[in-house]
Amino acid sequence: MHYSATSCILASLLLSGCSLFSSPEVEAPVQSTDRTLKVPAHLTAPPQPAQYDIPALDQSRVEQIDTRAPGLVLTLSSSSRVDEEETRARVWFDRNDFSGDLVPFLQQTLTTHLQDNGIGFTVEEGEDQLVWLTDWVSRYQEKGYWFWKSNELREQARYRITIEPRPHGRSAAVLVEMVEHQYFQSDATLVATAVKREEASFLNDFIAAVGADEFRQAQALRNRTIESNLQSGVDAEGQPALLSDQSLEVVWTQLEDLFTAVNLSVLDLNRSVSTYYVRFDTPSRGFFSRLFGRNKMPVLPLQNDEYQVVLGRVEQMTSISFRDKAGNPLAADVVAALEAPLLDAIEQARLEL
Repeated sequence: MHYSATSCILASLLLSGCSLFSSPEVEAPVQSTDRTLKVPAHLTAPPQPAQYDIPALDQSRVEQIDTRAPGLVLTLSSSSRVDEEETRARVWFDRNDFSGDLVPFLQQTLTTHLQDNGIGFTVEEGEDQLVWLTDWVSRYQEKGYWFWKSNELREQARYRITIEPRPHGRSAAVLVEMVEHQYFQSDATLVATAVKREEASFLNDFIAAVGADEFRQAQALRNRTIESNLQSGVDAEGQPALLSDQSLEVVWTQLEDLFTAVNLSVLDLNRSVSTYYVRFDTPSRGFFSRLFGRNKMPVLPLQNDEYQVVLGRVEQMTSISFRDKAGNPLAADVVAALEAPLLDAIEQARLEL
């Protein structure tokens, strides 16, 4: 049995062609291939430039490459916008609730912005545009460290700011252009992309000033004292109601905020008959409201039930009628008792009713 197993192994090795001994590897000879295009004698050979033919560098045409990101105009105020295909440092402003007359607003804001930054300027008025020419705007570079820090003048530039209003006066463009520039470093040069970056940066500072002015005006409007003229009266049907001198559209849009303040939940509404379907639930103050001393909203003298609030017009005023679930008017004393808490809620919620 031992001899038969050995015979089988030897036979397998011989049949598989495997060698028990390693033989030296012989490298295949490198065959040179001639890939030169052979053209018949009666035809013209095409031009054949070298594969890696690099032209000689012309030192007289070497330009400095700016690897920094390009300057972009940012719409930092709510009234500003930029045209998609605009290639210059120009932004458009549209009239809104904060600006009033747009061109005088931009003139005043630009004048204040330049004065606050200590930038001198002169103003030229043309037929269709207003032009500001600034004095030198300097930029400094901090050098040294700790107690040996100092600011060294690096560069300065002068700008032209042009306000171009549209004939209708509701929009105007502001364009910033650099008219002069000076470096105080011998090895520094100003490339074209850097000019656009500096112009965009100067314009962005002005847009931010417009946005800050809009924010201040929004805060002033929000903090202003609102005097409500809501008063008791009767509607067009002679039923007890509350009257407001605001238009029906204004009262309709303000009511939902008032409902939230006095814990009235809107179940449905019908704009065609100017009716809200609401439900009243007596509010309860939560733990955090009592802990942090939040103002307690007034509570309406109503039962926990469903009601209707119907708007109408009577003698140039808007009537607000409160009715029960079936549409019947509430009693006159109940409507009169609603006036004081509603006025308190209107003042706290800063509504125009």
